[in-house]
Amino acid sequence: MQRDITPGVISDPAILGGRPTLRGRRIAVSQLVDQLAGGMTLSELQDDYQLSDDEIRALLDYIAQVASGGERTR
Repeated sequence: MQRDITPGVISDPAILGGRPTLRGRRIAVSQLVDQLAGGMTLSELQDDYQLSDDEIRALLDYIAQVASGGERTR
């Protein structure tokens, strides 16, 4: 069963083993965070993965939630 983590980020056991992903995509949020941590800019990330502004906001909301002690990635 799909679980909403933040607006635009879900966890579904049928998608990537339940790892948090962007809604409607098979892109693990942790993969995007790793790209940012490796030096990729938000603009590069958006272009490379063809992400919408809403998806970038969802990613940033998720990162903020994790940083404040909320949801954890695997």
